[in-house]
Parts: sequence; C-alpha cells; structure tokens
Amino acid sequence: MKQSFSTSSFAVNVSKRLSMGVISCLLASQVATAQTESKPSIVSSVTESGITTTTYSNGKIVKSVAEGYHLDTAFYKNSNVVLSTKPKQYWKITDRIGVATPFCKEGEDITMFLKSGVYNYLTVNHFWGKVGLGILGGYQNFGVSDDYKGPQGLIARNAATRGIPTSSLKYDNVGSYEDFLLMIGPAVSLPLGSKFSLDIDAKGGLMNTSAPRFGATIPGNLGADQVIFRLNPSASKNQLGGVLSVDLLYNLSKNWSLGLNAVGFVTKTPFTTVGQDVTPGSNILLTKEDTRTHGGCNFGLALAHTFGACSAQTVYELLPPPPAPVVCAVPTLESESGRMYDYGSTEKPTFRWKSTSGTPENEEYIFKLYKADGSGIPVYQQTTKSTTLNLPNNVSLVNGDECSFYYYTIQSSVQGKCLSEANAASFGYKAKPAPIAPVAKTEDQYIFKIFGGSTATKYFGTGKPVRKPRKIAKAATPATVTSAPAKKLIPRRKKASAGTVTGVKKYSTVVNYENVATNPNIKWPEDLPLPKSPAVYEYEVQRLSAGDCKPTGQVAKYKFYIDPKKPNDIRIIPDSPKRK
Repeated sequence: MKQSFSTSSFAVNVSKRLSMGVISCLLASQVATAQTESKPSIVSSVTESGITTTTYSNGKIVKSVAEGYHLDTAFYKNSNVVLSTKPKQYWKITDRIGVATPFCKEGEDITMFLKSGVYNYLTVNHFWGKVGLGILGGYQNFGVSDDYKGPQGLIARNAATRGIPTSSLKYDNVGSYEDFLLMIGPAVSLPLGSKFSLDIDAKGGLMNTSAPRFGATIPGNLGADQVIFRLNPSASKNQLGGVLSVDLLYNLSKNWSLGLNAVGFVTKTPFTTVGQDVTPGSNILLTKEDTRTHGGCNFGLALAHTFGACSAQTVYELLPPPPAPVVCAVPTLESESGRMYDYGSTEKPTFRWKSTSGTPENEEYIFKLYKADGSGIPVYQQTTKSTTLNLPNNVSLVNGDECSFYYYTIQSSVQGKCLSEANAASFGYKAKPAPIAPVAKTEDQYIFKIFGGSTATKYFGTGKPVRKPRKIAKAATPATVTSAPAKKLIPRRKKASAGTVTGVKKYSTVVNYENVATNPNIKWPEDLPLPKSPAVYEYEVQRLSAGDCKPTGQVAKYKFYIDPKKPNDIRIIPDSPKRK
C-alpha cells in the first residue's frame, strides 16, 4: 500500500501535538502548585559530608546521601524510615559516521541498482540511570551501480521489447539515493567494567526518502531525444521508518567516549518510472508509481559526550509517628441460625447481634442479605447503628415449590476508617411436599418361538377356542413335585378321534418366528405370513426375568393347528396318551 505525507498535513499534525503538549504542561503545573501548597513547609536544611538533612513542619526528616557517602545505620534501620533512590541523570550526545550498505533483495534492487554510500547520525538522549529517551537526526545516501546499463536492466529490457539496439541508447546523468531522518525513541547505556560501555538506541519516526534518478533516451526523428526509460523520485517522499543502533564505546575521559557503531534501518521508498508504450506505432509515454521496501546495515565510528550530570542520591525519609490505628471488632450474632420455615409460611426472621467493642457508641453496622444461589449479590443491605433489624415489607422472600436458602452477614465500621470481618448465619424455607406417585405394576414378559410346519388335510376336534397354556414357573420359585393326574380312559373310535389331524406331511422343523410378548397364550403374529394351506406348528414359550430380561423357569411346548381361512381360530393339539 502506498503511503504519503503532504507538507501541510504534517505541519497541522505537529501544531496540534504542540498545542496538546502546552495544555498538558499547564495542567501539570497547576496540579503541582496545588500539591506544593498542601505540602508541609521546611523548618531547616543542613548539608554536611555529602549528607543533606531537611526537617519539615509536620515532623518528617529527610536525609539525602550523595553518591560515595554513607549514612549512620542507627537512622536508616528505624522501622519508620522509607528508602528511595534517585538515579544519576545526564545528557549524552553521540555522533555516528561510516559506510551505509543497502540490503539487496532479488526482484527489487534490480529496479534501482543501489550500491554503498555514507551515513551520519546525531542523537541526543537524556538518561535516568541506565535508561534514557532522546531524538535522532541524520542523513544517508547510496550510489547507483553501472549495472543498470547492463542487458538485465530495465532500460535494456524496455528497449529490447521495441527492437532498439542497446548501442543506440544514450544514458542520463545519475542522481544518488538519499534519506533524511528525524526520529524519537528510548536508549539504554550499560557499563562494561570501568572503561567500556554498550549503548543501544531504538528510534522510530519520519524518513524523507528520495529515490535515485537515471534513465536513457535515443535520438528522435526531429532531432529531439526520445525517452526509452527513466526512474525518478516520487512526490510522496515522507515515510515512516525505524533505526536500531548499537555502540561499543571506550571511555577516553570522564565525559568523552569513542568506539564502533553498527546500525540497522528499514523504511518504504516510493518512486516513479517513465517508459514508452511498447505497442507498435505508439509514441505515448507511460508513467507508473510504485513503492518498495528499503533497508540496510551501516557500520562506522561513534563519538559520545556526556554533560549536565546530576549525581545519584539515596534518600531516607523518617516519617512522623502514625496515629493510633482504628480497630473494628466483629459483632456476635444472637438470632437463631439455620432455622427452616415451613412451606407457605409468610414469617420473616428478626436479625439481632451484639457489639464486642469497648466503644459501641462509635460503631455502625453493615447488614447484607443474600440468596444462596451463588450470585454473591445482596438482595438487601442497610447500614444502621441499631443492633436489631427487621426486613421492610417491600423485601419479599421467595417461598416456592423448591427449597429457598438465604444467608446474611454483619460487619462493624468506625468512622468509615475500618471494616471488620463478617459474621454470617443462614435460614431457609422448606420445599412443597412432593406427592408419592403410585408404583406402576411391572408386567411379566415371555419369549416365544414358532416352529413350522407340517401340512395337514383336516382337523378333528371339538371346535372349542384355544385353551390357556399352563402357567410357567418363575426362576425364584423352586420346582415342586406334583402328583401325577388320574388316568382317564379314552374310548376307541373307528373314525379319527377329537383333537387330532389327518393327512400330516412334515416338511420343515426350522424356527419361523421369535419375539417377546406379555401374553403367553398362542396367537398368530401379525408380521408373520399365514401358511397357504392348513398346517400344524410347534410353539415354545418361556418367562423372562424382570431384572436382566434373561430366560428363566421352565419351557412350555405346544402343537397347534391353524387354517389360513380362520387365522384367529387356533387349535391346540393335545399330547397323545401313552399306551400301557
């Protein structure tokens, strides 16, 4: 993104900043004057052996000890002494001069073909101990290498696109690249023994960058030279930039130092290029404005001079004896804690406490009531001098279907100078009794299987509906031994006896269907297709455990006859009696 600064906008910004600075200084001076008026006056001030003792009207004694001097330990070991240190203050002006080397980046520097130049930076810093703040002003320039005339330069490539031989090019006089710097920033000065020091400057601000000037022409048809390519500085020269400088200095004397300097800088450089349109038969000059990153490393010498030094001082302030502290005692609670009111009760608690201070007449109490919902925000608070408090009518306590818990705190305060720890208690309202819901009866479940089947021509029976199968024993009930039923004589008939089938042809014994039901009686499942003709099937049923739904107890087995024309008229085929 191209960035530019006009001279008028820059002047307006500077004037605004100066105006704000003047206003800030006036306000600060008024505040300082007000503070000075409220400060105690100086009663006496005596300086002896590098120690200045100043006594103030409020009884405070200040001893300022110059660097290299020491104070009697009996004074500064007093528990009422405040120690502070005023660092050494001084100004340092540093001049740096040397060789400026541009950072060559492929694809960018082929545009300008910069080479090394010279630089000269001058900084003025004010130091407070090892840290300082100051400004930097400087200048640097870079030459243009003859490589811009080479076959890879923009001029040669522009001419080649138009079929112009390089031998016919006439090159312009070259103008150097120039930077003017005006910056502000911090500085650090680190002593390295008694003779050496390391200075680090970091500055940022305004850089006025001027791109180089070079180009080429060819003789025109009418005697005037025709421009092939030209690079010029942009009208928008003001850019933001930064400089980092490192100095290794040797102390020649108390105020003079000489050493080596290394500088790194970075900024943006706007420039314009002028070239003829490469379209055949066109004589139009095309102007393009662009911006490139500009940076480099400079190496040279640094000469530094310090002046206006103020020696460091250690200041001991013996404060006047503090007034006796005001102590707030924690009140004790006398109201019942932990009480639970019945559901629907409109009763509100009365809060009572007692002072534990020797001077209760000077106390006031801060009462805060909270709902125990974790919010930590009081629903009611009051400051009172009484030791009893009733909640006003406009404070309603929630007494709904759920339990409601509250807690309250009491603190004491004396003239607003202290606040005691809180003493707390709680109370609440019971929840609405929950109705006892009837326990739903658990139905027994059975797993059943249908085996099939055998075709049957006809069923001979009484035509009575399906009888209910015998009850299946539960797993938890031990099997009981029952006596064998009395034998019955079955009369012999010439025809097929009741409860039998004829024409049975067995064709399959696989499981046709398996499912779970709550009724153990035989019923043809709705999702199982009916047979095409009357058939005999086998039916197995077993009870499932209510706890883990696993089969338990005995397995009941039956045979039944079903006619697809009468699917609801299922007939159980009784077991054939054993012959003697």
